[in-house]
Amino acid sequence: GAWSLPMTCDPGHHVVAFRLRVEPPRGLWDDTAANNMDVTCSDGSVLEGLGGLAGTWGNWSVPCPQGRGGVCGLRTRLEPPQRGGDDTGLNDLRLFCCA
Repeated sequence: GAWSLPMTCDPGHHVVAFRLRVEPPRGLWDDTAANNMDVTCSDGSVLEGLGGLAGTWGNWSVPCPQGRGGVCGLRTRLEPPQRGGDDTGLNDLRLFCCA
C-alpha cells in the first residue's frame, strides 16, 4: 500500500472516536480485512479515510468522555504471516482515551 497525506483535527481539537471498514473473510479469494478508517474530532467534525471500498463500515466506537482529552494510544490486531497463504495485515483496532 501507499501512505496517504496526514489528516488532523482542527487546532485545539483531538480524535475522540473511530470506525473501520472491514472486509470479512472471503475463503479462497484475496482478503483485505481492515482497509479504511473514519475518525470523529472533539468539535464533531469527521475525517474520512481514503482507504479501500471493500467491506462494510462497523459501528462508531464509544467516544472519549468530554473534558477528559482524546485518544492517546492505540492497539492493533495483526494477522501473522501465513507463509504462502492469504495475508490480511490489519484486522482490528482499539483506541485508548487519555485520563
